[in-house]
Order: sequence, then C-alpha cells, then structure tokens
Amino acid sequence: MWRRHADVPYTILVLGVFTLEVLALGALIWSFSLRLGGLASRSHVDMVLVGAVVTTALALLTLTVYILGYHALSAVRERRHRELLERWTEQWIATVFFHQSPPKPPLSVEAEDAAFQLRELIKGDEAHAVSELLELFGVDQRLIRQMSSRRLARRLEALDQLARGRFRGAFYPLLAQLEDREPIIRLMAGRALAGTLAEWPPGLEQTHAAAAFTETLKEATLPSGAAGEVLLLLEDAARPVLATLLVTTAAHPKILRAALDAAGRLGLSQLKGKVGLSITHPDPEVRAAALRALARLGECPSNLADDLVTALDDQTEFVRVQAARATIGLPQKLVVPLLYETMADRSWWVRRASAESLLRLGTGGRAALRRAAEGHPDRFARDMSAQVLTDAGEMEPTDLEVTA
Repeated sequence: MWRRHADVPYTILVLGVFTLEVLALGALIWSFSLRLGGLASRSHVDMVLVGAVVTTALALLTLTVYILGYHALSAVRERRHRELLERWTEQWIATVFFHQSPPKPPLSVEAEDAAFQLRELIKGDEAHAVSELLELFGVDQRLIRQMSSRRLARRLEALDQLARGRFRGAFYPLLAQLEDREPIIRLMAGRALAGTLAEWPPGLEQTHAAAAFTETLKEATLPSGAAGEVLLLLEDAARPVLATLLVTTAAHPKILRAALDAAGRLGLSQLKGKVGLSITHPDPEVRAAALRALARLGECPSNLADDLVTALDDQTEFVRVQAARATIGLPQKLVVPLLYETMADRSWWVRRASAESLLRLGTGGRAALRRAAEGHPDRFARDMSAQVLTDAGEMEPTDLEVTA
C-alpha cells in the first residue's frame, strides 16, 4: 500500500523526523558537554533538554497522525474503489457479452482494473474482445512505454498488467525484457510472454512468435525453477517450444531441466523420444529430470530400455531414485527382476523408490515385493519390502515383526 500510493511522502516524512531527532540529540549532547566543562549554566542545559523532548514529541506525534490518517483515508478509498470496480465490471460484461456501446475514453484506474480482472476470468473470443477493447483505448501502448521507466516498481506493475492483458502487440517489446539485467524483470516478462503465446491463435504469426520466444529464452539465464514456471504457462502452445528446447539446449542445463520438467508435468507423451535423449546427459540433475519426466509420461519407448537399465547403476543417488521410478514404463517381465535387484541398493531412497515401483506394477510386482520381504538376501531389502507392503495394507504389522 505504501509503495503504490504514498512511498515518496512517507519517505520524506520519516527522513524529516529522523533529521529532527539527530539535531535534537546533537544539541543535547553539546549542551551537556559545555555544562561539564563549566561553559554553560544549568538553566541553559535545562532549556535545551526541554526543547529536545518537545521536538521529539512533536515529531512522533506528526508521524503517528500521518500514519493513522493515511490508513483512515485508505479505508474510504478502498471501499470506493471496490464499488467502482463492481460498476465497471458490469459495464464491461454488458459491452463484451451483450454488445452494448463501449465506454468513452479516457479510462479510469478502476475501469482498467475491472477489465483486467474480467480478462483473467474468461476465455475464448470474449477474452480476446476485452484485450481488443483495451488496445483501442491505448492501454497496451501505455504499458509498453511504462516498461522503460527508471522505477522498478512501475516496470513490474506494467509487466504484471501486460501478463493479465495478453496483448499480442506487446509480444516483441516483451521479448527485449527477457534480456534485462534484473532477474525479477526477466521472470515477469517470461510469464507475460508465455501467457500471451498460450492464447495466440494458430497460424504463421504464432509459429514465428513461438520460434522467437524459444530462441530468446535460451539466452535469458533464468533459474531452472523460474524457466519451468514460464514454460508451464504456455499450456497448449508448449509442445513446439518444448520440442525445440529438448533437442537444442544440451549446453544450457538449466533451461533443459526446465523443459524436461514442463514436458512431464504437461503430460506431453508425444515428446517421450526427445525426453529420452537426456537420460545420458553429463549433468546428473538433467539425467534425473529426464527420468522424472519419463515416470510421469508413462510407458517408455523400447529404444530407451538399455539407457534406463544403465541409469539404475548411476553413481549419483538421486539419479538412481528417479530411474527406479521411471522403469515402471518398461515391460513388466524386464523391470520386475531389475527392481528386485535394486532393492539391495546402498541408498534408503533407492530402496524405497524400487519397492514403491514394484507395488505400482500390479500383481506381478506385489508378488515380487512379498518374495523380497520373505527371503531377499539383503536384510535392508527385506525390511523395506515389508514396510512398503504394510503401508499399502498388503501385509499385517504382525507379519512385519516376524519378517524382522
């Protein structure tokens, strides 16, 4: 609230109060120093002391009155803002859905806020109609200019509203923001771009925009988590972007991990083959991300069987964990014996993942898991198998005690 409406006055006021306090304290110290040196009378020191106390009290009173008054005025203004927002929402609905005449320019702050909120709530042609109305009022161009502001808060506000408005005319100006030195600007620009591209009608323009977005994202130096968030916002437009990133970003591990994670979360089973290319990547985090994506996508292509088997013996623990989960996509005749063996892995997490994968494989997996609980050569494998079966209700706790 302070940053949006009263950051400058509040800053000036606090600075003024602080300055008065420093001056009063300095005068008081100086007077006491003179008194100790016998250069000032006691009455003079008392007068300075009273003046310092009065100054401090007035400064604090001023600051308190300002804060309380601002909050009181803010409550009234917020109530008025909500009322106007409701009225404008009704007017925008009437314009978009019932084809009534649009409002006359210029638009108030409440009118823009209502339009952006409505734009986020609806989809399809009506949503595009809201964006087109805002473009007619020049809102998109104003926000594009605002992205060049020297104040970070104004730039972030513009990026947030562009993300909500999804203006196709702002797409290429937003691309330039992906190269900004501020990480938060790159993230907000990526989110706005992904949201815009997600609702871009299919066609040649959309294809060119997706290609430009893909190439720029490679060099955007976004953290893997932020890049993954951006890619997930692409929704139905994600497939061509991810298809390109999965085969062209081997030298950019952060972006590649984000693409692998997005492909798995979005359930793009058509990209299994491209996801499988990263199982042998030099970066263990990339290998783990590829295996995690394959586990989410389900059945694995037959040509990945050898790489998956190799991943079960990877030197990195978390890679073996993801491999144990991903192997359930292989034929059961192959994967059950493999998981039975990995139940003896030195890592507790790998043993747990192997046992849970066997449990998910159905009757054959449960039989192997029970066999491991009763007679696996490795004691820890027996314990883990029995524990997982017990947690799943496939074995009674008394059986677990007997096995132990």
